[in-house]
Amino acid sequence: MLARVCFAVLVLCVLTSGVYFASRSGANAEAYGNDFNVYYHAAREVLAGRDPYQKSLGDWTPYLYPPLLAELLVPLATLPLPVAAYVWFLISAASMFSAALMSAQMSAAHGSETTHEDAAEKEHRVGRGLALRAAIAGGAVIVIFRSVLDTFNLGQVNTVVAALAIAHVYFYARDKKALSAIALILAVSIKLTPVLFLVYHIAKMRLKFAAACIAILAGVTALSFLPFEGHGLDALRIFANRTLKNEQGYNLADSGNQSLRGAIARLAARARNGDPGGTESRNPAQPVTLVCGIVLLAGAALAARRARSEVAGAAPFFCCVVLLSPLSWKAHFVILVLPIAFLFSLLFRASTPAGARRLMLCVIVTVFGLFNLTSPHVIGLAAAEWADAHSLVALGALLIFLVTLVLNLGKFGKLLRVC
Repeated sequence: MLARVCFAVLVLCVLTSGVYFASRSGANAEAYGNDFNVYYHAAREVLAGRDPYQKSLGDWTPYLYPPLLAELLVPLATLPLPVAAYVWFLISAASMFSAALMSAQMSAAHGSETTHEDAAEKEHRVGRGLALRAAIAGGAVIVIFRSVLDTFNLGQVNTVVAALAIAHVYFYARDKKALSAIALILAVSIKLTPVLFLVYHIAKMRLKFAAACIAILAGVTALSFLPFEGHGLDALRIFANRTLKNEQGYNLADSGNQSLRGAIARLAARARNGDPGGTESRNPAQPVTLVCGIVLLAGAALAARRARSEVAGAAPFFCCVVLLSPLSWKAHFVILVLPIAFLFSLLFRASTPAGARRLMLCVIVTVFGLFNLTSPHVIGLAAAEWADAHSLVALGALLIFLVTLVLNLGKFGKLLRVC
């Protein structure tokens, strides 16, 4: 009964807060309020028979994603902006809830059923399992809470992408390969960075599955550009130049960019005492960044080969999604809900060695501080800008990445059969 009351209160709070977050988009569809305005404008362009790249909402607020997101949002484009923004918030909130729940279900340790347990014992075991999953999901969301709020406030697509990426692992772990492939293809077709999970499957020697995903992805991408009649190739060229080559000119050394590329760009600017907004800081691929990226991917692939569960093997790749993207704002870090849930599940396991438990507890507490306590609302604007300039959020993601490697490759790896 108490659980139902708590869930009802949570739902009521979410529905009520949605009014505020939806208001961030404003009522003028031709003015930028937050990123949902960009998606909404792009969807209206598709509805009008144009591609989403020809006409931008503003010079510095262009549509940066593949066209599929704009095409999927066409139904919302038929609604008034305030209504569409509220529906979008509900989609985003439901995606975050689903991502946390799937992460917890995969990560939670399940006791083995016995044929001799009576109804009362079975009910008690099920109740403990539900409580454990709720604790894991809730704890993981708390650690990334600032990123969740940023995503809602900015009207971004991050929680949807996170839910699809996690669903792809969730379905594969349950031998539902078709659903897993669909979820992965949708995630990559909305935002490119989940393509790294193809490397995960290749590392696991699932070559047929990876090849099938690549083939279907190519087909879906071609079909998504097809509705633009004779402008499909032009739209593809604009997308590649604007997003992949960064010809839009975003400064990757901006302190808000908490990716590995952003951290290296800021370090390089300090080393040469130069302007962090120079030409080198706008190039998405630099030799040092590529080398570091290859090292991180190699470590993640090795961990995937050694992992004893789906969630353990995939966890480092979720970290790579934000670390290896040329541009990762703090809101993008909601995708770390799965590796954080994985750490929480091992923290709650009675069989976890004391050393591993202390390691995970220290990492969870440290990452919570790096992610949430560096907010300007907590430590002030000047201190928050210093934290961003010194890549503390990126450091938190790197800590999670390293501990998932240690747990897979180190002496505790044999204990990680949790899914």
